[in-house]
Amino acid sequence: MKKFWKLLLAFVLMLSLSACSKGEGKVEVKDGVDFELLDAVRVTNDSTNTVYYYFLASLTNNSKSNYSISELSYNVTDGENHDVHAIDRQQTTITQSLAPDRSTFVYGYVGYPNNNQKDMGIYFPKNKQFLSFKSIDLRNISDKNVNYSTSDQFTLYEDKTFEFDVDSSKMKYSFENGNSVVRGLKITYINKTNKPLVVPYISPVATLKGIDLNQYKDRGNFAEMDLEQIKGIDFKTNDMQPKIETINGAVTGYECFYLTENQELTCTINFTFEHAIPNFASYNPKAITIDLNSAPLGYSQEINVKY
Repeated sequence: MKKFWKLLLAFVLMLSLSACSKGEGKVEVKDGVDFELLDAVRVTNDSTNTVYYYFLASLTNNSKSNYSISELSYNVTDGENHDVHAIDRQQTTITQSLAPDRSTFVYGYVGYPNNNQKDMGIYFPKNKQFLSFKSIDLRNISDKNVNYSTSDQFTLYEDKTFEFDVDSSKMKYSFENGNSVVRGLKITYINKTNKPLVVPYISPVATLKGIDLNQYKDRGNFAEMDLEQIKGIDFKTNDMQPKIETINGAVTGYECFYLTENQELTCTINFTFEHAIPNFASYNPKAITIDLNSAPLGYSQEINVKY
């Protein structure tokens, strides 16, 4: 995540030092405050009949007073058709207030059933302005370019602009502070172009089928145990095997909002299962799974974690 935040700060600095170019992809959301589209991409999935729109924009304060991000109001919609109902949505900024002569970025995506939308873009209700994605070069990617592989190193997605590479060869299980931890999944995003690109990043989902340690507090202080010690604990009750439960893991390090021109960025992704372990007494090769998930691309592939 440190690399991610450094990238964000570098981008903000870049925007603050350079004036935004004038063009059709810009609107003034308030006197002296400009919202300018930098990139937009349409992700179509024929198998699920859905379409996602991702965008990256700059917000520049050319006024003489602070601009509160809470004043920024917009919707991603089809023209001014506000009856389009989204199935998924995210909008992100990295600051709450924008000082004079400074800029920040705005990132977002929205997913819809594919109903042949005509003119997708961003509508600003306060000043009744619509900024069409057609005002810039709206890119198109689809689920036809995804790849599946049993290899621990492979290219998940590739086209003329992007490449997404997966490397699970150094992924490792550990037991730390009473939690199961999986470290070392790497996803590398490559921008093949000479302009910034918004990224429809992969969102891994981790699942552990095993023992909830909260149910066995009488067996010791797990937070003080190492891996070998926890493996030696007998979790049977009256000679019966422990109950196996499905536990979701917390994921960190996976978000990659954008890439600068010709940039290659590797995200190192870790997973934590709080107060949970696989059943060491009965090894199951599918006890810990990582699903390389992308709803926009309709992609799902599981990786089994050794422990």
